[in-house]
Amino acid sequence: MRFNKCFKFITAILLLISVLAVPTFADTAYKTITVDKNGDYIETQNAYNPVKIIEKIDNEILNKPSDLVIDGELMYIADTGNHRIIVSTLNGELIRIFGEDVLKEPGGLFLAENGEVLVADQSAQAVFAFSANGELLQTYTKPQSLLYGEKESFIPLKVASDGNDNLYVACKGNSNGIVQLSRSTGEFLGYFGANEVVVSLWDMILDAIFTEEQKSQLQQTIPASISNLTVDKKGIVYTMTNIETEQVIRKLNMSANDMLNTNISFPNPSDLTVGNIGNIYATTGNGYILEFNSEGDLLFIFGGFDDGSQRIGLFGTISAIAVTETGELYVLDDTSGQIQTFAPTEFTDSVHTALNLYQQGKYLESKEPWEKVLLMNNLFDYAHKGIAEAYYMEENYSAAMEHFRLSNDKEGVSKAYTEYRNEMIRKNIFTVLGVIVALFAVLYVVVIIKKKTKLLIPVGAGIKKVTDRKLIKEILFIFKIPKNPMDAYYGIKREGKVSVKSASILYVVFILIYLADKYLSGYIFSTITDGQYSLLKDAGIIVGIFVLFVLCHYLICSITEGEASLKNIYCGVIYSLMPYLILRPVVIILTHALTLDEVFILNFLNTIIIACSIALLVVMISELNNYKASETIKCIFWTLFAFFMAIVVLFILYVMCKQTFEFISQIWSEVIYRAEV
Repeated sequence: MRFNKCFKFITAILLLISVLAVPTFADTAYKTITVDKNGDYIETQNAYNPVKIIEKIDNEILNKPSDLVIDGELMYIADTGNHRIIVSTLNGELIRIFGEDVLKEPGGLFLAENGEVLVADQSAQAVFAFSANGELLQTYTKPQSLLYGEKESFIPLKVASDGNDNLYVACKGNSNGIVQLSRSTGEFLGYFGANEVVVSLWDMILDAIFTEEQKSQLQQTIPASISNLTVDKKGIVYTMTNIETEQVIRKLNMSANDMLNTNISFPNPSDLTVGNIGNIYATTGNGYILEFNSEGDLLFIFGGFDDGSQRIGLFGTISAIAVTETGELYVLDDTSGQIQTFAPTEFTDSVHTALNLYQQGKYLESKEPWEKVLLMNNLFDYAHKGIAEAYYMEENYSAAMEHFRLSNDKEGVSKAYTEYRNEMIRKNIFTVLGVIVALFAVLYVVVIIKKKTKLLIPVGAGIKKVTDRKLIKEILFIFKIPKNPMDAYYGIKREGKVSVKSASILYVVFILIYLADKYLSGYIFSTITDGQYSLLKDAGIIVGIFVLFVLCHYLICSITEGEASLKNIYCGVIYSLMPYLILRPVVIILTHALTLDEVFILNFLNTIIIACSIALLVVMISELNNYKASETIKCIFWTLFAFFMAIVVLFILYVMCKQTFEFISQIWSEVIYRAEV
């Protein structure tokens, strides 16, 4: 009996330990990376586990293979170095070989919906269509249409087709876009989906000032040529550009407009394919695999470069990737001529299940699998977006706002807050109206009492006593600035209406409002990341800007014979910012009450603040220095020039001091090291 009890106790302890000690990350040759709600890369548990390596197809060794596609249980490989197409099972058992007598350098493969095997061959400068058995059916060569361009070459890199009569060819060096041909006739149908031209500011300046002859001598800015493409089952075209741009991958609709919500950019892209739920898989030449959802949000990065250790999961150079119907990945390494396979983990299967439901708009059904994802990894912030949509459909708007915020989806928070606010208004409308009526009634009673009795005279006397104090009166002088700016600035300059003390208090108030604006604004309109605070740094920057501007303006005024003293300028600047001091707190409060649909109200108030502040500063400079209009403009220009030059000088001094400090630190470390030796 004692033995049984002891055995049960030990078994329970071991079971508990095994549950609590489940490892977060599997022991693989690589790490899996995802993106959190702030856009930072963080490590997560494995999305895919390496399964096996196919070193050769039966006895056939691959020579610099460049493309790979999967159709059911069959795998098609462009064996580029051997000038052929190999068909095998997913386990690497040879089925057939074809194209040896036709192909020269097959580099792109695509399986058409009718079973045809399309092959792009850049050395043959042609696209070949084979039957599933390897019989050559049709050859597409350079189009003879004048619209194609007589001098334009036809060097196919990749090929794809849709369910209609369209054949898409990515040609080397062709900056006009994808070459679109008729599959049935080979007729040139036009160019499709060209990359946008990136024009720099310098290019725009030269374009504005140069003559046509001078422009013709400049190097022409042309769009980058498309290096890879594929077409999904819905006929949507995906392109890849083999340079690091703001949009390496694009998802084009029938009008050639990009459908991705985010820019996808990464270095050294090599291949892409589309999974069964619309997920985009991309690879880099140096061995990394990236998975995006159908909207272009990054889900996972894994893999890595093989430095010679030959560990499974690492690559020499990835040339192609394909995905099976069950979600396994087949990745082609053209350096080793091998194919590595990866199976999705339970975590990834849960993500895909939830994502598939979410992308179909089945938000309620996706809630449970998203919650399962968070149980496995509570750092996978994208799951909160799916859960938020589910709560939104359930009309639980407060919970929806919470999860939208956890996924950093401000549009979602705004959407949920709109409904939450409407719900609160409906529930409390009579209470709010009652409070408003009560306030008006109290105000009316106070007015009557003030007119017919003397009960409020002591209150008025007390208020007047406070406002008549010198410092309070100087601070309240700010409200006279917009009424008559010229008289107000005359009062600052000649009558001593304000003091350095009152101006300093307003400077402190300005800094506090600035910090509140940055850190206490409503989440929907906030520009900072939650939890990231640098109050002293921000306050120091504002103080530095004010000090630098005041000193630069005083210097310019002294040179241009202006009448303003340093005290006048110091006080005049902050009093001219009266619109900011008064209206900005209103804007901060409104950021907690408004949604993105009402952002025009905030933009209107911000425009008033900026326009009125600039106008008052211009009047201040003119009145304090007794300048004419032309002198005022010159003073403003030279003040701004001196201000920016001072910033440049301070930056140079900062860099020099930093380098000097680092140099001294290195010398000191070397001295300490030699002394210890």
